[in-house]
Amino acid sequence: YAARREGAFIVAVTCGEPADTCWCTSAGGGPRPAAGFDIRLTEVTGGAHRLVAEAGTTRGADVLAAVAERCAAPSAGERDVADAAEVAHQAADRIRRPVDASALPDLLAGTDLHPHWDDVASRCLSCANCTLVCPTCFCVAIDDVTPLTDDGSPAMESVRRQQWASCFQLDHSNLGGRPVRSTTASRYRQWLTHKLSTWQAQFGTSGCVGCGRCTTWCPAGIDLPVEAALLAVPSEGDAV
Repeated sequence: YAARREGAFIVAVTCGEPADTCWCTSAGGGPRPAAGFDIRLTEVTGGAHRLVAEAGTTRGADVLAAVAERCAAPSAGERDVADAAEVAHQAADRIRRPVDASALPDLLAGTDLHPHWDDVASRCLSCANCTLVCPTCFCVAIDDVTPLTDDGSPAMESVRRQQWASCFQLDHSNLGGRPVRSTTASRYRQWLTHKLSTWQAQFGTSGCVGCGRCTTWCPAGIDLPVEAALLAVPSEGDAV
């Protein structure tokens, strides 16, 4: 994985049209990628319609230089760069979902017995749509496939497969033949607290980018920032 990640060429795109469900500015990101890319693209529609490409690494700069030479593309001037930044600024201004995400890791800690988990569970279908569309979900399942017969052929071999899975699947937490998280409430709690709380301890950043996809694709209309805000309010059952 490290070799593939190191060899990947990353092209990021500035978001100029945030969805109503987006709250990326509160989640610590924003419509304009700040790092982690080789090239950043921004579509500017005001004035002359153009695509502004900016390099984030030496590798990205080399590619842009080669593209400019091959296609006779004009170099971006100060005005182009300023217009690209303005696209992101206007997009950020249109996001109207302020959430104090920085306080959520501490506020969500110790909410295991919060009654709102059961309220969310009564609406959640455990369909795993949220984990399917989430850009940071990485749960997997490991399966061993072993032939039932052996005819001595070199093709007869055991294979270990890693494939996508979801923490909302009942058997994802199986230990000793039984699921550790057998209720919808426990699985939703695991997912949300990992995204917004314990992910910080693991990786030093939030596990949620604030894209709003989980809200958009939830057939029950469960809205993560709304649920997180309700869970952040202490209840009598919370651990201290």
